[in-house]
Amino acid sequence: KNRLLSRIFTVKTLFLQKLIYSKFLIMKNFYKLLLIGLFIFGTTSIQAQDENNPWQVSFGMHAVDQEADTNTSFTEFFNVEDNWNISSPFSMFSVSRYLGNSLSLGVGMSFNSISKYATGFEMPEASEYHTADLMLKYSFDNVLDWGAWEPFVGVGPGCTWMGDENWMTGNVTLGMNYWMNERWGLTFQSEYKHSFDDGVMDEGGSMKWSAGVSVKLGGSKSDK
Repeated sequence: KNRLLSRIFTVKTLFLQKLIYSKFLIMKNFYKLLLIGLFIFGTTSIQAQDENNPWQVSFGMHAVDQEADTNTSFTEFFNVEDNWNISSPFSMFSVSRYLGNSLSLGVGMSFNSISKYATGFEMPEASEYHTADLMLKYSFDNVLDWGAWEPFVGVGPGCTWMGDENWMTGNVTLGMNYWMNERWGLTFQSEYKHSFDDGVMDEGGSMKWSAGVSVKLGGSKSDK
């Protein structure tokens, strides 16, 4: 009997190892293809102006703080060790379209796992956490002459899914793009998500901090 249990355990272990390794290879190849594709897009029409490249694609990682709300002190927003649920790389993706007059409209998605809960909403296990958000963004690039730095603000609705629950949010965003050239940049964002529903697991609000890579796409024929 012990020999049979030992064999079953060995088979299970080998199966899990192969499954984990296959998932690792799939994700590794996906990231390679993603970076190659973005590189190809990013190196074409590199002298184009922003108006001729209206699309901005961003991807990166983020952290969620469910302890944050309108009663949180300023220093507590940066309590990384106790409150921040930090995601894996490439867990956040967004795309936005330039509308004119420094305004852009974008949509974004993010994926995380929550193990640091809001006080009073603790769970014995981690919970899957997903968001989908719409943002109207205003860029201060034409107002402030900060060189490669482009500050922006944004507002919009969102939807959050966590465990078996989902709720609507109203989002306010402060962010900064740092453009390394006409195409490629780094994007940093802090976003407060106010919950419209009472009693949900984020205690009425949450913060999302993010950092990623951005690329401008969509050069017109006149750029060539």
